[in-house]
Amino acid sequence: MVITEETTVKSILDSYPDAEKVFEIHGVNVPSQCDESILDTELGICDSMCHIDDLPALMRDLQVFIDAKDKGV
Repeated sequence: MVITEETTVKSILDSYPDAEKVFEIHGVNVPSQCDESILDTELGICDSMCHIDDLPALMRDLQVFIDAKDKGV
């Protein structure tokens, strides 16, 4: 999976449930802060709804996490 601003939170968490901890590192507690409408929203749009201060850093960290998971690390 390649993380872009068009990637939804739901698509990430459906494929990589443990990615929740990457969101937490960036100040977003997905279970308590993101209702279904936010989960279906693209990262580039939900950054303001979820109070993400640094979207590029979150996207980078998600990509690193996913790449490591895909390689079995």
